[in-house]
Amino acid sequence: MSKLNTYKDVWVFTEIKDHVQVHDCALEILGKAREIADKLGQRLVGILLALDAEQYIPTIEEHGVDKTIYISHSDLKHYQERIFTDLIFDLIKKYKPSIFLFPSTEAGNALAARLAYRCRTGLVSDILNLELKKEENNLLISDKPAYLGDIIVKIICPETRPQMCTVTMGTFQKNRLKKLDLEREKVQYNFDPIKLRIKIIGNPTRKDKPSATLSDAKFVIGGGHGLMSKENFDKIFILAKNINGQVGGTRRPIMDGWMPEHLQIGISGETIFPDLYLSFGISGAIQHIVGITKSKTIVAINKDPNAPIFKTADYCIIDDAPKILEGLLKYYRG
Repeated sequence: MSKLNTYKDVWVFTEIKDHVQVHDCALEILGKAREIADKLGQRLVGILLALDAEQYIPTIEEHGVDKTIYISHSDLKHYQERIFTDLIFDLIKKYKPSIFLFPSTEAGNALAARLAYRCRTGLVSDILNLELKKEENNLLISDKPAYLGDIIVKIICPETRPQMCTVTMGTFQKNRLKKLDLEREKVQYNFDPIKLRIKIIGNPTRKDKPSATLSDAKFVIGGGHGLMSKENFDKIFILAKNINGQVGGTRRPIMDGWMPEHLQIGISGETIFPDLYLSFGISGAIQHIVGITKSKTIVAINKDPNAPIFKTADYCIIDDAPKILEGLLKYYRG
């Protein structure tokens, strides 16, 4: 255990979203990380890799960090797994953080997994909560759903460091707090391009994804396996078009080929923050529930009176979801 005592400080990967701003999920994580760092009596450090990285540091410093370690280079405009992994792994070897937290995004998940492998340490993905176990050397305890969401397990990493987790958007709250005596450390970009097997030419695009994301939508209509068929699920898209809503859903419709993967709501997809969430035929496994709890109003339609989603919903309609959906379509079509 003495070797583990050489590791200290709480790190957060402060990912840059769309090359224009610090990702909201990273700012949310900083709020919880500040709490953990204070309990440990250690520093909170933001890790920043970006093009013109200096422009993002003031935002990071407004959310509780003691220090920002950053690397600025044109090669860091887009996430490239080999470059980011090599650079941050060098930082881990040099500074030995005790805890390292990442946004549960495409880049954050990929980077965390590769760094965990390099460090030969554990990684808990899409956690629901974090706490410290002071009586056991301040071990970090991560809450995570298991067995299809039927139970919540508590996971610890007692033998290796850093303790690493990815965090889904909306899990924690932002906390604006500017510390005194802030420190900035610029690290030289030292990646050898000869290591790259793949080179990105031009700007990457995602033609399969809409410009407006589920997390930004004010009205979301969700569909689940209870809609019974792709024909019924397609009616959600028609309804959404008629009433200016955004479509989302659970994992099962993706597996059935009813909707694209980027519309998934929940632990493995998007966390949403709409004024209204209207769900059709969704039973309410915890993987989905954690993605909708930030909705202002939740209306659930399911013919099963014992559907778990009714415990979370503000309004519960016990009826056949396809029938209610068809009725709404007739109403809005006139």
